[in-house]
Amino acid sequence: MKKIRGSIRGLTFSLDDVKKIGTKFRYIIDKENSEIIIIPDKDGRGTVSRKKSGKHFKALYDIRSKAVKDIVSSSDYLEVEEQGDKIIVHTYQAVKQEKIILFPKQKVKETGHIILQKASGEYLPQYSFGKPTLWNDAYFDSLVRSYPGQHFKKKELQTVFSVVSLFSGAGLLDYAFKDPQFRFVYGVDFDEDACATYRKNIGEHIVCKDIRNVSSKEVPDCDVIIGGPCCQAYSNANRTNINTKKSEQKRLLIEDFVRIVKEKTPKIFVIENVPQMLTKDNGKYIKKIYDNLSEYEITSTVVSDAAVGGYTLRKRAIIIGSKIGKIELPSHEVHTLHTVNEALSKVDDTWFNQSDVTLPRENTKLCMSYVPQGGNWKNIPESIHKFGPSTQSNTYRRLSLTGLSPTLTNWRKCILIHPTKNRILTVSEAAALMGLDKKFHVLGRTLNSKQQQIGNGVTQAIGRFVKKHILNALNKTSNVIKFA
Repeated sequence: MKKIRGSIRGLTFSLDDVKKIGTKFRYIIDKENSEIIIIPDKDGRGTVSRKKSGKHFKALYDIRSKAVKDIVSSSDYLEVEEQGDKIIVHTYQAVKQEKIILFPKQKVKETGHIILQKASGEYLPQYSFGKPTLWNDAYFDSLVRSYPGQHFKKKELQTVFSVVSLFSGAGLLDYAFKDPQFRFVYGVDFDEDACATYRKNIGEHIVCKDIRNVSSKEVPDCDVIIGGPCCQAYSNANRTNINTKKSEQKRLLIEDFVRIVKEKTPKIFVIENVPQMLTKDNGKYIKKIYDNLSEYEITSTVVSDAAVGGYTLRKRAIIIGSKIGKIELPSHEVHTLHTVNEALSKVDDTWFNQSDVTLPRENTKLCMSYVPQGGNWKNIPESIHKFGPSTQSNTYRRLSLTGLSPTLTNWRKCILIHPTKNRILTVSEAAALMGLDKKFHVLGRTLNSKQQQIGNGVTQAIGRFVKKHILNALNKTSNVIKFA
């Protein structure tokens, strides 16, 4: 990486690659990650010029738009990273919060405390441009002495860890992993609609591609790899074709997850899937993970959404591989039981996907009318239905306001009924039951696609539960600098 200073004039830097001189480019500002992403584009508005350096020339990038000036001028320093044809400019800013002082001439806040926090995962410099920084102990001590009678302290510093997401889907696991200490650098999924949803809610780093065609060379180095390989091929909810050749091919996609982990060697990997993944074909697929990633300490457990603070009965197998010490998840946390009513009461017409709902036919609505809260198809008179004794219990299931929701797959197919209305759930209502908030927008060309994206995901409670334990393990073993 190349480190440069911020400037009020905009973004200007040079690189050695003279082949880029004269080429066109465009750029994207990723405000969430404080990055400027520069991408080659023959129709782009920017042109790479040249800069003379001794007897040679360098490729010069010069961007002066107001949006770029705003992000660059407010940054302490920037780092330029080349990732193939793409260039990422990372910007770093001093943390300016209440009760924080960052420079000696500033007035000490009323508490008399100096609290230093790290905003990025970079090395803490003792000197910057020849001058001591607040991370220099001698300089900090002299600063303390210049304010007699005041009290100062330094706060624990945080490292930022890079994360790669495989089989990203609509990004429900990634959304749960969003944290100041995690920076997503890559994601991949083959579903165009899911990628659009991911891009809207998480970031532009998602690549729409079949993972079987993804080379490890195009995946950035990282600290953590997370993902949920196709679960439909393992799930008992997919009874009709679970043993077909097509399902077997989907199950073998786990080999591509293993392949990329093997070649990128992250500190930790996380796989989430349906519990049946642990036992399908006598444990054939979990064995692939243990056998091919033996350099990791691997643990597996089944976590229930309700047991970790969620609204549903959904269970997920969580497989964790670690090179920094075994990470074992508890099976539950102490939580007040949350209900369907708590989740649905958050949803109103201002939610983005509240109007996305499959409306029932008259006969379907008639069947729904017979089902009480907590009931199912068995409450419908036999004279108006043709269900047999092997019908799944969630068929025509009406949610109970005071209970938990059953596992949400594609709730349209089983006809999961709203607690008080004769219709199925809207996409927003299903998202709320999965623990998503109003900010999450589900995109897609069809209603079925939007429903499936939610049904394929992991709940936010399970995702956050896993994130917490992963982050704790990383912080315990990383070179985090601490001051008494």
